[in-house]
Formats: sequence, C-alpha cells, structure tokens
Amino acid sequence: MARRTKVQVGNETVDGIDLDFRTLREEWNEYETEDGSRIRVKLVVSEIIRTDRFDHQIDQPIYVVRSGNIVVTKAPDELKEELRRRAPG
Repeated sequence: MARRTKVQVGNETVDGIDLDFRTLREEWNEYETEDGSRIRVKLVVSEIIRTDRFDHQIDQPIYVVRSGNIVVTKAPDELKEELRRRAPG
C-alpha cells in the first residue's frame, strides 16, 4: 500500500508517495579488468518514491529510487599471490 512521505530532490524537500513494487528482473553487469580480474555488479532497489513533481521536458513524473550495489570480484590466482607477497605485515 502506497504511503505519503517527504523526499529530498536536489536542495528541496518535496512530497511523494512511497510505492510498493515487485522485482521483475535483476541482472549482473560483468567487467574484465586489464589485470585479468572479473568484477560483477548488480544494483538492488530498496525503495521507489514517486514525487509530486513532473518533468515537462520528458513528459514524465519524477521518481526517487533508493538502491545499493552488490559487488563480487574474482582475481586470477597469480595476482592474488603477488598482492599477498607485497602486502605489509
């Protein structure tokens, strides 16, 4: 059930509605760095708020989306060994 709330948009506090939502798809973005490591990143949305503001340039209501990132790394064994040798302590 949607709830009224206040949210910060730029330097302004505006009214909004905290919307319930269901996740349709969350996919991983995958990257390979020049040192051979693989980095996987996924954005996970925790809150969606529809403000009472409207963007006339794109003809859409303005939403605020709160989210976090999940990051998973996998470095090559050779790189891990090299970094272990160079690490202090």
